[in-house]
Amino acid sequence: MTSETTLRYDAPADLWTDALPLGNGRLGAMVFGGVAVERLQLNDDTCWSGAPRSGSAPDGPAALAAARDALDRGDLREAERQAQRLQGGFVQAYQPLVDLWLEQDEAAADGYDRWLRLDEGVAGQSWATGAQEAFVSRPASVVVVHRTWSGGPLRVRVTSEHPLDRPTGDGSGWSATLRLPSDAPPDYVPGRRVLRDLSPGSSITAAVAVEVATDGVVVAGREGLLVRDATWATVVVASATDYAGATTPLHGDADALRAEATATAATAAGRGPAALRDEHVADHAALFGRVMLDLPSPASDLPTDERLRRHAAGHPDPGLAALAFHHGRYLLIAGSRPGTLPMTLQGIWNDAVRPPWSSNYTININTEMNYWPALSTDLAECHEPLLRWIGEVARSGTCTAAELYGLRGWTAHHNSDAWAFTEPVGDGASDPSWSCWPFGGVWLARHLVDHHDFTGAAPDASVLLGATRFVLDWLVELPDGALGTQPSTSPENTFVGPDGRPASVTTSTTADLAMARDLLENVVRLGGPASLVAEATAALDRLPVERVAPDGRLAEWQDDVVEAEPEHRHQSHLFRVHPGTSIDPDQAPELARAALATLDARGPDSTGWSLAWRLNLRARLRDPAGAEAMVDAFLRPAGSGAGVYRNLFCAHPPFQVDGNLGFTAGVAELLLQSHRTMGPLRELHLLPTLPPSWPSGSVRGLRARGGVSVDLAWDAHALTAARLVADRDLAVLVRHAGGRERLDLRAGEPWSLTP
Repeated sequence: MTSETTLRYDAPADLWTDALPLGNGRLGAMVFGGVAVERLQLNDDTCWSGAPRSGSAPDGPAALAAARDALDRGDLREAERQAQRLQGGFVQAYQPLVDLWLEQDEAAADGYDRWLRLDEGVAGQSWATGAQEAFVSRPASVVVVHRTWSGGPLRVRVTSEHPLDRPTGDGSGWSATLRLPSDAPPDYVPGRRVLRDLSPGSSITAAVAVEVATDGVVVAGREGLLVRDATWATVVVASATDYAGATTPLHGDADALRAEATATAATAAGRGPAALRDEHVADHAALFGRVMLDLPSPASDLPTDERLRRHAAGHPDPGLAALAFHHGRYLLIAGSRPGTLPMTLQGIWNDAVRPPWSSNYTININTEMNYWPALSTDLAECHEPLLRWIGEVARSGTCTAAELYGLRGWTAHHNSDAWAFTEPVGDGASDPSWSCWPFGGVWLARHLVDHHDFTGAAPDASVLLGATRFVLDWLVELPDGALGTQPSTSPENTFVGPDGRPASVTTSTTADLAMARDLLENVVRLGGPASLVAEATAALDRLPVERVAPDGRLAEWQDDVVEAEPEHRHQSHLFRVHPGTSIDPDQAPELARAALATLDARGPDSTGWSLAWRLNLRARLRDPAGAEAMVDAFLRPAGSGAGVYRNLFCAHPPFQVDGNLGFTAGVAELLLQSHRTMGPLRELHLLPTLPPSWPSGSVRGLRARGGVSVDLAWDAHALTAARLVADRDLAVLVRHAGGRERLDLRAGEPWSLTP
């Protein structure tokens, strides 16, 4: 087992955040590693509360006009009240499926070991008298647990947070169906309960089936399966639901779903564990093996949780950062494959009916961050679920833009779900600091642009241009003749209002203007209908750029107000540093210095995902020491605050997967940047922000915009070798400590540099 691609522990998991995650994009499993009692908590990415919904927009145009009028009068509180009139309820919640239990009279004697092989996608444990491996196969679409032992019988049973309907054992199999809640309110909304309306079409129907192959005897019953007189057993689990898209009615045919799941499980079990494992590993490794990062470590033989403790105590362990980098790529492969739904706040791993923040799609940073490493670490296929879902959101958001605001194009606000919810969330009295933000579609559109720049694939014009039309219609003329946004918030942040209380609704936050500029500039660059490009160009001429505040920071608000929370976790006004591409020390040095001052003022600590965001920002601003501080803060053991849990899940707290994926993207940005162009040439900057504690190392397979694969090696903080291979003929500028040089790359022909 290699230390930089293996998580290892010397005891079973006690907590859910100690368990090890597996997945194939659709099915997720958390493996606890027990011996006498083993638990695998299972998810299906299509298991959500609720059902397709029609728009329920209130009298939005009147509320919007009233909010703007209040802001023109300087009445912030009335503007907030009018913004609350736009709220349209809450999104639905991602749901757990079932728990699989394996129970037998075995004891974990001396020699217990537990691991997760990131390069194989296999979790395992071994003990004195037995062993187990588990994986979730993409080709076979099943969860597989293979256990060997020398003791007594093995009991296999299934439980769920949802009522199981007609559990049935037959031969070597067991199956059941279940109905998910018709409404699961967010965990932060008090006084509301989970609803279970069983009427047709009101909620998703799911089925789960278990099949056992063994060298012993299987006795099936309503409560589960008993395996006797055996030395091994392979337990296979399959699921099926009637979810078929955000707007497709639910058919609710439980018998058909049970038959589908049963057939899938039986077919897979009949193939045998070795064939299933080989097929799964080949499928997983084909993606995982494209990129490899090596950072020499003195602690590679220690359990992962011990490495975390030692690193936090001041013992350098660069290899731990490499392990977390690989872990992020692993989670993206396990959690997002073509044809699946995109990853939620918790990826595809959730054990609660009312999970934190509904385990939804929070699109004012978190959903987007989930996919930051997809392109730079050569997992473009894993980007597909997000791009496809954005199309669903755009269709829903077209109705919201028209009904709620009377505007062209499409909009989305800060929360969404499997049903493509696009309205402002809230019950009419919820905090506008997070609900009053119609730029979710603008941020999501950045992913279409990035996918094009990395792969050359044409973006979905209807989605990109629809977001542009909304922005152009949302902009208002201000008294000085400039264009701005109104009402406007800086996502989830507040300032001190004239009455001394926190306020959020204002005019033209920097975040709004930065995102609008980013979208409009990219539409002008990529092209579109001549009339729309002309409209975008004219708007850009009147759109203010970021300004530097008197204290040297990049201003977040239109006016110099007092911040209610100076160390706030969001830094949306730095959008054009990252994920945008326009502010760095070369292209906009004054704004870059102000952005760095902003990060310094935000302080050295924050929530887990915010630390990952700040790592990306400091990488772009070429601040090696600051970036290293973010790496160290991210990799501390989670306690009462941020960090990572024992299984390396990022702690907000609680767990959010975006931090893991953002960290991986940030490490890639430290080693390779390709966002800058100089005239017609794209610049590939090698080792732009190498942390001081990484004196030597190598990376293979990173991707640059333009379609270039990049391998790098360095020693004593100096580049020692580089290899570039372009997908197509391409002229680039390669930049490193030795300077810049133009290269005319030929498709498929390696170019090597040895300084």
